[in-house]
Amino acid sequence: MDWTPRLTRLPDSHLPLGVGTGQATCRACGTNWPCKTAGEHLSETRCVCGSASWWETRGPRNWHIGPRCYTSAQAVVAQAADLGAAWAAHYPPSHYYPVKPGRRRRQEPPYDHTPAGPGDVQPGTWVWVRPGGLHPGWGDIHHLGMVTALGTPKCELWLHIDGTVHQVRADHLILDGYIARRAARAAGLTTIREPGSGRRPLLPEWKWVDWTIAQHLEHRPPGRTPEEAAQLDLFSVQG
Repeated sequence: MDWTPRLTRLPDSHLPLGVGTGQATCRACGTNWPCKTAGEHLSETRCVCGSASWWETRGPRNWHIGPRCYTSAQAVVAQAADLGAAWAAHYPPSHYYPVKPGRRRRQEPPYDHTPAGPGDVQPGTWVWVRPGGLHPGWGDIHHLGMVTALGTPKCELWLHIDGTVHQVRADHLILDGYIARRAARAAGLTTIREPGSGRRPLLPEWKWVDWTIAQHLEHRPPGRTPEEAAQLDLFSVQG
């Protein structure tokens, strides 16, 4: 007598035909489903509508034998409600972003400035806006932007994510990390941090890369700012 391994999953040849009609039959046996072979792999339950439902004991499949108790549209609505409930459970309403107010939009300004030391900030300096610096509609996260006009207490900022223009407090703006790397390469250095393992602190002469724009403005040299000088030179009368 030939030995055959015992089946652990319901064979596809014994799946039902006519599911949803109330008169399902076995594909292979032709008898009422579940047949003897299929019954060894199924457990019976009852749907809320009263129809018999069969679950595969070693698999994810189930079969609703009676007439359909819902339409496809109802199934989609129910699934959407379940997803909405799951979203609300993980992201409570207090974390939803309010509607964004109107802001002017502008193409990326043609500025490019890399600070080389304390107080060396000009239009074209890339910065990160700290959480709380923008309207809550833009989220309570860091945002990358370019300073297009300096001032106190607020600077004009061009936001990289959507090109909107904002007025942001200077103490909420911090220099982008690439500025330190570019400045270090320009100075012929490979690192601006103390030697050692773990999180290495900045060298004393490079502490300024972690300053806010407000701190840089406090350390600007006295006299005319570069933008003011440019305007004076532009409109000066040559004798």
